[in-house]
Amino acid sequence: MKNLKIILLGLSFSTLALAYPPSNFFTPYNINWRLPDVKDKKFLFNINFEHGNTNDCRNGGEDKAPVLRLYNATESSLAMLLGAQVGSDIYNKANLLLPAYAPATDDGVRGCFELDGKFEQTNINLLAKYKLPIETIPGNFDLLVHVPMTHMVVKDVVWRDLTKNVLACDFDVHAQLTDDIVNNVNTLGDGLNLEGFDRMGFGDLVVMLWWYNDYKQLKEHLKNVRLNFRLGLSAPTGHKINEDKSIDFPFGNDGSWGVPLAGAIDLDFIHAFKLGLEFEMLFLFDNTRIRRLKTDSNQTDYLLLHKGNATLSQGMTWKFNLFIQKKFGNYITAKIAYQFLKKDSDKLTAESNNFDYSIINTAQKLQEWMTQDFIFKLDIDLFKESSKYAFKPQFSMFAKVPVTGKRIVSAYTFGGQLGFNF
Repeated sequence: MKNLKIILLGLSFSTLALAYPPSNFFTPYNINWRLPDVKDKKFLFNINFEHGNTNDCRNGGEDKAPVLRLYNATESSLAMLLGAQVGSDIYNKANLLLPAYAPATDDGVRGCFELDGKFEQTNINLLAKYKLPIETIPGNFDLLVHVPMTHMVVKDVVWRDLTKNVLACDFDVHAQLTDDIVNNVNTLGDGLNLEGFDRMGFGDLVVMLWWYNDYKQLKEHLKNVRLNFRLGLSAPTGHKINEDKSIDFPFGNDGSWGVPLAGAIDLDFIHAFKLGLEFEMLFLFDNTRIRRLKTDSNQTDYLLLHKGNATLSQGMTWKFNLFIQKKFGNYITAKIAYQFLKKDSDKLTAESNNFDYSIINTAQKLQEWMTQDFIFKLDIDLFKESSKYAFKPQFSMFAKVPVTGKRIVSAYTFGGQLGFNF
């Protein structure tokens, strides 16, 4: 017990990041990280690994698109000038170019940019699990501490100017705005940066209590029913969105405390078949800070020049996980899982009357997103069946295949686990 406390304390001081962008990467407490039980051991230390890269996403219409067109097909540098305060530099620039955005002359491409880029992510999740010696309550209690890490890259970012060279207003937009879009946005947007990023850092630490109990069945085919309940707390120790980076993702839940809650049932059948279903929810608390806010409903998400203090109320996250697995011999278990994950829309409430509630909440990044994936996993447990070993390792390999999604960075990923039971 003393060694456990030392290890858990060490983990709490070495927390690194797992980013939770709208992507199909596993959260650190995902049920598919679970390894087969080793009943005679009290402590597990586990290392989980996942890697993936992609040039694609699923946009708001659930269609495949280049990864940085996640929210909008194009980014409008003319729309970003709308709604500015009278007399400001943005207002003066808007008046200079306003005829180019008038309905009579707007051709849908003037001042617009197509974005291209590449997304890559590598996650490492450290897990410490201890079987609590609770005997007064039926069932088993496990205490889990998740310490996730990540390396995320958005590279080869291209802002492709679609503005033509036909009308006089085309030439004005080129000269006054789009030909030097990076510096113009940086100046007008109080330091807004349009580049990609390459980041490692701290993320959200998760502590979780897992209860489970087995109910033996005297039926011809069904042999056991296991009920599972999980309750956790996610601390906002991770990187929050940098409001001066146009392209940035949070490392964790973007500054919000969270409470993950899950219930599951596992059914053991004859011939070493198992079937399981889990339903998980994530509740997130509100948080308030300076954010980039829309001043006109036509504005696009990567080109927001104005900042204001606003409270973010994040939507509920829902996840359904269904799996079937078969054990082969004493050591190998094959598993196929289907996962559906959906996050409800977020809402922003600005403290300043300069921002309209109905306008700022038209941002695409606040809208719901979802993903559906298949997971193929192979668990290998060489020492489980022999009780003479005091130290029992386990490992696994998996591949994840995205099926569909909405406003989601959708990548084929692969990874594995290495567990040490004491």
